[in-house]
Amino acid sequence: MLIIIAVVFAYITLGFIVSATLKRNDIADVMWGPGIFLAALTAYILSDSSSILTLVIISLWGLRIFTHIGLRFLSKKEEDFRYRSWRETWKYFYTRSFLQVFLLQGFLMILVASSAIYFYLKNFEASGFMFLAFSLLAIASMIYEAVADLQLKKFIKENKNNTDKNSILTTGLWKYSRHPNYFGEVSFWWFIFLSLISAVPSINLGFSGCLIMLISPLTISYLILYVSGIPLLEKKYIGNKNFENYRAKTPAFFPNFFL
Repeated sequence: MLIIIAVVFAYITLGFIVSATLKRNDIADVMWGPGIFLAALTAYILSDSSSILTLVIISLWGLRIFTHIGLRFLSKKEEDFRYRSWRETWKYFYTRSFLQVFLLQGFLMILVASSAIYFYLKNFEASGFMFLAFSLLAIASMIYEAVADLQLKKFIKENKNNTDKNSILTTGLWKYSRHPNYFGEVSFWWFIFLSLISAVPSINLGFSGCLIMLISPLTISYLILYVSGIPLLEKKYIGNKNFENYRAKTPAFFPNFFL
């Protein structure tokens, strides 16, 4: 485990150096997906497990997130507004940036990857119908998230020159919930967790092992539902009448396909 911590620490430290050079702390967002994959990959390399399917699925997830956020990063000439506000208000900015942005994110990367890390470090092997079924559901969740992101990207592009800055995407997957991409993201990690624990006999996993692996989906669920996901994003739309109407009839997270 210490090796995994050291690898992730080196990764986020390198990211901090790059961010200081570019004066863009939003590179931390780009590092999120690859960092989680790196933690899982290191655990796999350190293990004797031959169960590579979960690692492949996480690698595809990480590549998609990296590409999606990376292209957005490259398209912007300035730092994201969240990080820019911190740059303008934080005292001892670089020290706080390393501790509160990069080091904290490295810690969260390990927590989100904890299901895979524990599974591999215990040298478990994955097989069985339930493992494959939940793995397929994880892939489906990743596709769901990707489709939602593509629909949003298309909407933003089509409305780039729209004089009405209060326009809201309410079609496609966004008709059924206000944050379908976040729903896909959270679902992905729950299905990764369920796939792995279903593959291990309960006598081998134990209650403590199950709790450790449960940290992964609980962490991402908490972050998205209560911290940096939905609350932070919806704060931007305070006073937007179109969004208020949208919120009144559309669930925030779980999709309602009967709308």
